Amino acid sequence: MKKLSIALFIIALGLVFSASSIFAEMAKEGSGEYRGAKSGTFEVIKLGEGRLQMNYDEQGAMVDAPENSPFFNSSFRALGTLHSIDGKYKSYGSLVFTCPNGDQVFAVIAADGVLGAGPTEGGADLIGGTGACSGIEGRIDFMPRPAMKSSKQGTYQGIGIGKVSWKIP
Repeated sequence: MKKLSIALFIIALGLVFSASSIFAEMAKEGSGEYRGAKSGTFEVIKLGEGRLQMNYDEQGAMVDAPENSPFFNSSFRALGTLHSIDGKYKSYGSLVFTCPNGDQVFAVIAADGVLGAGPTEGGADLIGGTGACSGIEGRIDFMPRPAMKSSKQGTYQGIGIGKVSWKIP
């Protein structure tokens, strides 16, 4: 009976400590590096020699982000467009992150890059959110990323890397 009481005490103690780490409060501001895994589909319109317009629909998950940030274990979706001249592009779009608790963070994308290699400068400005992320502001800076070969025609896969900073009022 004494062993059962000790075992129950240890289990209860473990639950108390694990619950506090599971429900840890999100930091109101911070910064750090991130890494996301993504895949998407695209449509291309060729505009003669050396020019094209492309629309993309991308989904993914943050696989590494500051632990106390709204981006930790979040998923994301991006819709956007890019216009390319001789392999260099300008891209604009929108981005929604969904936190594990369902809160969302909204961002707008503006980036320059090279077709097949990804962004060379630019990023996304955080423009608001829902729930605990309401009023969030900040920036996601994109960094050059490793090139990846697609596993299926008409899709792309990739890794996004960069830096993120945020502030929640």
